[in-house]
Amino acid sequence: MKIMDAEKAYSIRLAGEIVTEGDKTFFTEKYIKGTKYSSNIYSIVSKNIMQVTNGGAEKMPFYKDGVLYYIKYSEETETLMKLKSLSEPEIICTFYKIKKYLISEHGIFVIALEKTDDSKPFATTRIKYRFNGRGLLRSKYSLYAVDKAPHKIYSGDFDVEDIQCNNSRFIIQTTEESDDDGMSNLYEINKDGNKIKKITGKPGVIHGYSISDKGRIAVSMHENLNPWEVNRIAYPEEGKYLLVGKDSNDSILTDLFFTPSYKMKYNGDVLYAIAQEGSSSSIYAIEGEKVTKRTEVRGKLIDFDVAGVSGKEKISYIYSTPEHPSMVVNGDSYNINEEVAGIAPYVEGMDNGEYFFMLKDPAAPTLVFIHGGPQTAYGYLYYIEFQYFYQNGYNILYTNPPGSTGYGQPYEEECVGDWGNKDFEYIKKAMKSVMEKYKVVDNFAVTGGSYGGFMTNWIVTHSNIFKCGISERSISNMLSMVGTSDIGYWFNTLQLKITDPYSAEGIKKLMEYSPISYIKNVKTPVMLITGEEDYRCPIEQAEQFYVALKLNNVDAELVRYPGDNHEHARSGVPENMKDRLTRKLAWFDKYLKN
Repeated sequence: MKIMDAEKAYSIRLAGEIVTEGDKTFFTEKYIKGTKYSSNIYSIVSKNIMQVTNGGAEKMPFYKDGVLYYIKYSEETETLMKLKSLSEPEIICTFYKIKKYLISEHGIFVIALEKTDDSKPFATTRIKYRFNGRGLLRSKYSLYAVDKAPHKIYSGDFDVEDIQCNNSRFIIQTTEESDDDGMSNLYEINKDGNKIKKITGKPGVIHGYSISDKGRIAVSMHENLNPWEVNRIAYPEEGKYLLVGKDSNDSILTDLFFTPSYKMKYNGDVLYAIAQEGSSSSIYAIEGEKVTKRTEVRGKLIDFDVAGVSGKEKISYIYSTPEHPSMVVNGDSYNINEEVAGIAPYVEGMDNGEYFFMLKDPAAPTLVFIHGGPQTAYGYLYYIEFQYFYQNGYNILYTNPPGSTGYGQPYEEECVGDWGNKDFEYIKKAMKSVMEKYKVVDNFAVTGGSYGGFMTNWIVTHSNIFKCGISERSISNMLSMVGTSDIGYWFNTLQLKITDPYSAEGIKKLMEYSPISYIKNVKTPVMLITGEEDYRCPIEQAEQFYVALKLNNVDAELVRYPGDNHEHARSGVPENMKDRLTRKLAWFDKYLKN
């Protein structure tokens, strides 16, 4: 009997995009209403939470000089609005998509995407011509200045990704030197968009940056394309680097449908940044060479802001724990899901990593979840899917095996060049541990998405220890992925340490690490789930594996979700996400409970 249905699983409300100025704090609250996502902006004043907007389509608040700015959105447009106390909201400008806006003494600046005609033929000479979540790259994000009307001041055949200023220096982040690989640089420009100088050296992977009042620039980054590089705080104009936590970024994955991008911010001369240690992340204050952890929450820091003079600064933040999906802290703590009480896992350190176990009953079947990446990590936070399956009668085991972030550089590199082996051994060791320690029965299924989908495919082609598997947005053929994935042409070669993917040696190794090469070994029933607009692990990967399973008389099912991309399990079409949980539960019940 189903204890929790998918509708209830996705009934939570999530906070993000928190901003603090003076005695006022604003944040966005996102939720699913009917068949769509909705969001409103709330304020916290004198310990009272009040709803500021009520259109169900407002996000990205910013407060300055008594004026609240925000984005009002629809499927067709996004509009920058401003709201003064006791007045009606005013329209500033409208674009197709707004990535970032900046309110400064020198004016208003917006990074936006133009609407294109998708019915027209598309031609390209670029190797990166489409991207997950964006489709064919018919247009790129440009920087606009907004006077009486917006006018473009910085653009090209690349993306402008961010803009920051301290009212004297304007620093932008663009992909103009390495757009195909998605790496970026920082440049200083003037308010008219004229380039003054380049700030960073060679292109790198930049997660965020900030400028102090005195003009000091700090960047969370690593300076090459390798996904397994630990991130540091770089001071590019000084040639200095500082490691904060175990990784000066936060790559703990979630299935929460609202998780803002990475955050770092100067307040005076003190830099505040989120960094990761194992399965938790925290806010750190960096002053000179001194690093101080400013939050002691065991969980994932979702977003934060800081304001006020040094010594009396106010940090407001949002975090998630297994018990509470979304907590807002603004001096006091606010639980915006009072009716939700999640189950916390047991956490066990093992071989430099960690595993997590939610014990429903020793006699219950156990679901083994494998994270994507591989350079990401599961965290100590609320997972919608884990809570759903736990409430419906399953033990839940999830691990951070070799390759996971947050445990140091050597651990993060351990799976590079050898996908599927050390991490599978780690998973089997965790399974043995929970059977011995918690006396659970040997009745397991395996599932995972992206790299976790690859691992699911790899495991069923190399063992028969699971009763069934569910492989999502997966990889089955490393060779065909090179030419069909938006990142496959560089990602596959780096991860398998191949110089040329189309050399005889490159093809041989790509196929050696392709689960499709071992399809004759499969006896395990497998469901394959994918979004039809997934350009990261394209749908052809699931199609190949599904057809091969059927031709070899293995029980298999293919589930395709129209309108969904690689994020289908995290921020996909709401009705599809609910359907997905229901289908997965039926598949597991079929093989583990009947």
